[in-house]
Amino acid sequence: MRHFSQRIFQCLVVAALLFMVAADAQAQLGGLKKKLPGGGGSSSGGNADLESILNTIDGARVKFAYARISLSIADDVIRRQALSNSAKKSTGGQIEKDKKEIEALDKSIAEKRKLLAELGRQSGGGKYDENTEKQVTFQLKADEEQRAEKKAMVDQEVKDKEANEKGLGQQDRDNYGKLAKLLFTAAKQEQAAVETAKEVQPRAQSAASNLSSDPTAMAGSQPKRLNSGIKNLNEIVTEGPKHAAAMADVAKHLAKIGGVDLTNAKFQAVVVTDEKEVPTNW
Repeated sequence: MRHFSQRIFQCLVVAALLFMVAADAQAQLGGLKKKLPGGGGSSSGGNADLESILNTIDGARVKFAYARISLSIADDVIRRQALSNSAKKSTGGQIEKDKKEIEALDKSIAEKRKLLAELGRQSGGGKYDENTEKQVTFQLKADEEQRAEKKAMVDQEVKDKEANEKGLGQQDRDNYGKLAKLLFTAAKQEQAAVETAKEVQPRAQSAASNLSSDPTAMAGSQPKRLNSGIKNLNEIVTEGPKHAAAMADVAKHLAKIGGVDLTNAKFQAVVVTDEKEVPTNW
């Protein structure tokens, strides 16, 4: 009986030692997770930090998309203006062709006006709406397919108007001035997107590394969304500065045509949140 009691006591001692070792290991693991970006003392804390990173990425992506759609609208408007002017001098079949292109541009502009206003509303914070993202991708893909033709016509139209700015009517000058303000604001949005992307990029990469090494660290997390977001950040950081500079340059030329001083301290960059604010009704 005494021998049996000793065996029970030994088993209890071993169990207690194992429990103490496991508790110490868990405590060390918890401390490590607290030090890792994207980690946390608890599952809910880690998920909250990851959600914050994802929302910050979305904010940068919305501003990035806003800039691209702004320039796309400006290109469509100027191209439509060029076609309208050439249609007056055209004859026969060319007139009909120009008419169809103008109708297509009218449709494109109407769709992008609504899209830009929605992007403007989403730029205030929150998630990048999935449906809006799909529309942006669709519109930019369509632009990519006709970039060379569109750019050549737009560049020539701007060059002609800038060379003959004194001969323009006040309404035309006002319209070009409004487009200049739209693009100048969009360039600022893109600059903000780049700054945000650079700031959140290390946190996002660390969170992705943490998820990869310990998938259970954040229960219910969204690794696919995070990995996709990191790719978006890389694109913003790489392409953003060049695109913002190019857009600011276009805005400068349009401002010269419209007689607008974009360097004036009184000028306030206003993000469009209502499609009626988009200057396209020429």
